[in-house]
Amino acid sequence: MKTLITNANVLDMVGDIPNISKKDILICDSRISKIEENIQDNNIDEIINAKNMIVMPGLVNTHTHLAMSIFRGYKNDIKLIDWLENAIFPVEDKLEQDDIYWNSYLSCLEMIRSGTTTCNDMYFGMNRVIEALEKTGLRGVVAWCITDDSIRDKIERTREYAKIYNNREDSRIKIYVAAHSPYSCDPDTIKLCVDLAKELKTGIHTHLAETKDEEETIINRYGMAGTEYLNSLHVFDVPVVLAHGIYVSDKDIDILKSVKGGISHNPISNCKLSSGICDVVKLRNSGLNVGLGTDGIASTTTLDMFEEMRTASYLQKVNDASSSSMNSYELLKMATIEGAKVLGLDNDIGTLEVGKKADMIFIKTDKIHLCPENDICTNIVYSANGADVDTVIIDGKVIMQNRKMINLDEKEVMKQVRKIAKRLL
Repeated sequence: MKTLITNANVLDMVGDIPNISKKDILICDSRISKIEENIQDNNIDEIINAKNMIVMPGLVNTHTHLAMSIFRGYKNDIKLIDWLENAIFPVEDKLEQDDIYWNSYLSCLEMIRSGTTTCNDMYFGMNRVIEALEKTGLRGVVAWCITDDSIRDKIERTREYAKIYNNREDSRIKIYVAAHSPYSCDPDTIKLCVDLAKELKTGIHTHLAETKDEEETIINRYGMAGTEYLNSLHVFDVPVVLAHGIYVSDKDIDILKSVKGGISHNPISNCKLSSGICDVVKLRNSGLNVGLGTDGIASTTTLDMFEEMRTASYLQKVNDASSSSMNSYELLKMATIEGAKVLGLDNDIGTLEVGKKADMIFIKTDKIHLCPENDICTNIVYSANGADVDTVIIDGKVIMQNRKMINLDEKEVMKQVRKIAKRLL
């Protein structure tokens, strides 16, 4: 299958400064074959005219909980621990396998519509999350959330799915091991997770230093901060995705700056739950990879990565008391290539380059709120939103075109999720 994209303003996200040029893109099956002017080929199956579009890599959501879409707007604006223990956890205990599928499906549709082509999910019912990803065409890293409860079953399920998906070269699905957090996993649980990750030659996805209370709990329990605790258990011997990383000290950063993987910054969730402000500038200056994530819909109410870029920028400018603390291109890198590095997928995605997977989005620029085009990157970060994404291609396949989903029944998905919400909430 050959697809030719013509008249594209290509923002390739390669290098330290923006590179935008008028080029054609040739896709052969799932990968980019050429990026150059006036490509000529007599065996093209489909031609897509990208006039008045910015074509850039798909966005990478480095931390989410897909099946939590049912909780959008549910019992918000209360203290985090009360919200979790009295609102979220009791309902999660009642979720059925089909619920997880439909809720995850809804999240996948929202991400596609707002330009996300890759996500990193931590939740329960890994098999049904994978079904939703495969149905919608999204690329995903998936992990079964492991705590001290029923650990053996979750370990075996993780092993089972890793053996299926991690050894398939053509798979869009990659399996990680999810040790939920330092405060919810005792040392034996974490050691089992590390051993499993080493056995499967994969990584660990966990929460780290999201709140002050969490860090105080770990210090009181183990006599050390969360980062030191994970380090003492050799978690950083394998690739890691560390969600949040708000309350990390200079000592913690010294430990983390050599890890393979990195931090997933979730700015809207951190604001909405009043968790705090992550010092992204400091983390990036230390050499850490920092990507962007949304967290679950329950704690953000949106999976729009454009909103995350904008919020991340505002928070850093306030945190540093400097309007120049981060520029728009750095935010775009966090949402693309740096997110890909956090997930260990940067050899395949995150930039538009020959040989990489054809994961890309088209942003329509002939709109009032994107006019004039004085600075494309600034417009994308500060003025654009998910509704400006016109076309989405993942693994060389057109998933959405002209804002229309290809062979995905959005109305049926919304109908099913509303039924679930009515039954449980």
